[in-house]
Amino acid sequence: MEKLHAVCIPYPAQGHINPMLKLAKLLHVRGFHITFVNTEYNHKRLLKSRGSDSLNSVPSFQFETIPDGLSD
Repeated sequence: MEKLHAVCIPYPAQGHINPMLKLAKLLHVRGFHITFVNTEYNHKRLLKSRGSDSLNSVPSFQFETIPDGLSD
């Protein structure tokens, strides 16, 4: 049977990304393939706050970014 696929897109504001990441991890444990979509700015902030290799703990997740028009 093919895995179900969940696309997780957190609201791009403070306090929404980490809870969505936790939900994505729970769905993954239940057998879902996860694509986590974040704005470019928030993805950079996530990596900066957790460390550049922090997302290596979820190697089966697919992380995608979308442009947000914000500068670095």
